[in-house]
Amino acid sequence: MSNNLLEVKNLKKSFGGIQAVNINELKFNKHQLTSIIGPNGAGKTTFFDLISGFQTSDSGEIFLNDINITNSHPYKIARMGMIRTFQLTKVFDRMTVLENLMFSGSSVSNDSLVKSIIKTKRQRNYENDLKDKSFEVMEELNISHMANAYARELSGGQKKLLELARSIINNPDTLLLDEPLAGVNPKLAEDLLGLIQKLASNGISILMVEHNIEAVMKISERIVVLSEGSLIADGSPGEIRNDKNVIEAYLGKSND
Repeated sequence: MSNNLLEVKNLKKSFGGIQAVNINELKFNKHQLTSIIGPNGAGKTTFFDLISGFQTSDSGEIFLNDINITNSHPYKIARMGMIRTFQLTKVFDRMTVLENLMFSGSSVSNDSLVKSIIKTKRQRNYENDLKDKSFEVMEELNISHMANAYARELSGGQKKLLELARSIINNPDTLLLDEPLAGVNPKLAEDLLGLIQKLASNGISILMVEHNIEAVMKISERIVVLSEGSLIADGSPGEIRNDKNVIEAYLGKSND
């Protein structure tokens, strides 16, 4: 059985005359915590948008578990087990934390106007099970005390936790985390890192875009480096730390 989680071939995306992504070949393995780093404008978030279906590529192919998902809709990719978070959190501000989780965890087959008005015993049991599961996830992420708080009342860091909770309630195989530590205070950032490592140890494959290099070096098994849309380095934290191309991408060449 193949250990390939995700594979891209000749993936390209331009905006006007700017080449945002230009990757000939890149593979990610299952059950691995991989970070994607690079200077500002390297194409990291655009790459995430392409593999999660939020943007269409100009050319190339994307495979998830050996299935071609090129230019598939985000909801189809999510149903295949790959869920993503965003730099700017996307939660339902007018719902409580619990309602956010129950909405995210509900299945399409159990959502209808009739079932919301006339609840059968089966439907009541389903909602009770979903509520219990929501509290389990909140306990795991230490946000159960905020269950009845509206999402709009949460801090930026707490919204990050809520978005992460919403992402894992349906037991995804793969998580794409786009700058999970951005705007988060140091204590909460440390907690988030621990949660991410725990999710990885539980078998979830994780791809993480992050600017906090210290955090990346601390928890990553593998680091992929992009610059101007292209792959310039790929290896362990130790290898990346001493890679000449990476140092030049962040600091510039000695003769610049």
